[in-house]
Amino acid sequence: MHKWWRHSLLELRLLFGNPLFASLPVLYAILFIVIMLQAASGNGPNHNLYSAAYSFHMLGHTMTLGPTMLIGILSIRRDVRRRSFEWNHSLPVSFFTLLSSKYAVSLLYFSLFTLSTSVIFYILSVSQGIAGDIAMVHTMQFAVQYEVSYMVTLALAMLLGASIPNRIVYLIGFCAWMFGTFFMEIYFISELRWMPAQVFHLNQFFLQSNRFEYENWGYGLLSKDIQLSRWFVLAFTFLLLTVCLFLLNSKRPTMLKKAGWLGVLGAVVLTAAAAVPYGTLWAERYAKIDAKLEDPTISYVDDPENIAFYHVSSYDIKLKRLPNDELRVTAKLTIPASEISGMRQLPLTLNRMFKLERVQLQGIDAPYRRQGERISIRMVGDAKGGDLQAELEYRGKVMDFMAGYSNEEFAAYSVGPEVKLEGHMAWYPLPGHQEVYLKSDNGDLTSKYVYLGWEFGKLRYSAGEMKLVVEGYPQPLYTGMKELERKPGYQRFEDREIEQNISLYGGQFWKEIHRNDLPITIVTTPYLEKASVSLLRDMKKKYDYFSEWIPEFNSSVEKILYLGQGFDYPQVNHRLILSSNHYTYNFANLPGEWMNSILFGNQGAFHYNFEHPERDVRGKISSLFWYVYYVEEKGLSDKQLRSAYGNLRSVQQLLFKNGSGEDPQNQIGISMARQVRKALEEGRGNQVKELLVQFYGQGLMLPDTERNPALRPENPITYKEWQQKWDAMMNVK
Repeated sequence: MHKWWRHSLLELRLLFGNPLFASLPVLYAILFIVIMLQAASGNGPNHNLYSAAYSFHMLGHTMTLGPTMLIGILSIRRDVRRRSFEWNHSLPVSFFTLLSSKYAVSLLYFSLFTLSTSVIFYILSVSQGIAGDIAMVHTMQFAVQYEVSYMVTLALAMLLGASIPNRIVYLIGFCAWMFGTFFMEIYFISELRWMPAQVFHLNQFFLQSNRFEYENWGYGLLSKDIQLSRWFVLAFTFLLLTVCLFLLNSKRPTMLKKAGWLGVLGAVVLTAAAAVPYGTLWAERYAKIDAKLEDPTISYVDDPENIAFYHVSSYDIKLKRLPNDELRVTAKLTIPASEISGMRQLPLTLNRMFKLERVQLQGIDAPYRRQGERISIRMVGDAKGGDLQAELEYRGKVMDFMAGYSNEEFAAYSVGPEVKLEGHMAWYPLPGHQEVYLKSDNGDLTSKYVYLGWEFGKLRYSAGEMKLVVEGYPQPLYTGMKELERKPGYQRFEDREIEQNISLYGGQFWKEIHRNDLPITIVTTPYLEKASVSLLRDMKKKYDYFSEWIPEFNSSVEKILYLGQGFDYPQVNHRLILSSNHYTYNFANLPGEWMNSILFGNQGAFHYNFEHPERDVRGKISSLFWYVYYVEEKGLSDKQLRSAYGNLRSVQQLLFKNGSGEDPQNQIGISMARQVRKALEEGRGNQVKELLVQFYGQGLMLPDTERNPALRPENPITYKEWQQKWDAMMNVK
């Protein structure tokens, strides 16, 4: 042990005696704290501490792996592999002592990078109001990932130094650094979608799958992946060091040759043992993908089957989560007899993740046939009171892997408090045989991928009553229905006359942000709380402005779920707005996007009348609400609107030339904007608002009834109708 300590002290002097190496941890800490202080000083949603730290680690940690590769090679070549130092092979110091001391000292050196970033991140997080336990969870995740990356990179570098005697080892080490960080991600993971290869990436922060870049649905959701991958990496690191020691021992006479072979063999067995559970995890996921590709009930993207659809008047769902994350669900459906008249089989759709345990019709056990998501129940019993009562009991664990599914690897999951159960995943029975999944043929889409049916508008929902009871979750869940009761581990929701497309969302550490003067609550993550308070303050001004002259908003939004990732764009799910920081390109107008959702909902058919605007100007009229706001509240000219807010709907619909269609010069939009501006300048703003409110009551929600037939349709508003009412309101002769 004395020899080990003495050699370790020598390695310390050699490492820290180099001015460049000694200064690197200090420079790294200074750079990190400068970036973090900039993030802490701003209120922007894209500059929170967590996002700033992660973005820094993506590139900064990659840069530190370069010195890791260099120092690992240098430590071996400096004396152990140098010909002029062959005399030290005769010293009574084993290569195990030399290698272990070099590895420990080098790892200690790089731990300074880990320590500095961890301390800075934790202190600034706590100073910004983040709870200490939450900050510590993220700090430890960053720190452990740093250390694991340094351990495997350093071991790889030492093996290269021991196995390649020439100076070309530096070039090979550089290539290994580049390949293990940049090129592996670009080609193998992103291009070929070899997701299991992520474990070999030297910098896990750099993965473009955005697995952990945001607080929600990251470390908590993939805790099993993290645990299994890290055990494999540690075992692989041990294998690299064992091989390195074996190569060094082979350079001089030794009586431990058999022990060396046994050591290498043991390391190989250990690495294989650690690889089995990790490989099994991914094998199971890809097996489920293959099962879907081979399932004849799953249609092709460009050739979906026609479905037999009927309406369900009410759902009564009870969802219970068990400690092992298994979900047990009881779903009761009330179906008007007229909807299923003449049917011998009742078709339903339920995700294959769930195993059916019992099916009843009118309280009588009913035989059924199931393949994939499709369930066909033989009709038994007589409908009472004109309704058919169907009850299904099922259970299962939800973790639906989707290879090639946009940037997210999982379409649905329920792991501890991390929950994403959306209606289009058929986690409750949907009427008819519907296309939850679609597969591609040899067209433009890659044939090995499975896609979601909702992306192609292939799912339909009925409208009616929904009741939902949720039990067993450690944190509250959020849905678009009205929440009637909440107790620890228990929630009850209910709503009437809604589209029966119900989703559940939940996550660890989520927070609710209230304002006493605003009936809207933001649900967000801790590091987005500061920005959310500022956004909510801005939204309050917009809410008050429109509340003054619009008697009642047509939507019933109560909450905004504002997360780092998960949603493509702000959208309304009944009483809940779903908004994702990741897909927001104009953070300053995010409160405006939310307010627009409160005013007009999703406006799913907003662009349907682009080619023939004279036939329907509902989109332009809804844009006039915001045009009035920016003219009246902000005092902006049309030129200022075009230059500063060109991405807004109000500007695009009213002030820009479309360049195609029946109205390429956008004469209709420009004319409507000029009419409104002139009236406002003449002091007739109240008349303009009164006219807009009339059209608002007539319907400006623009529902996409083609994709969602359960939504209430609206009548189009022609440009001629707008002009007639404008003339009547303004007394134009």
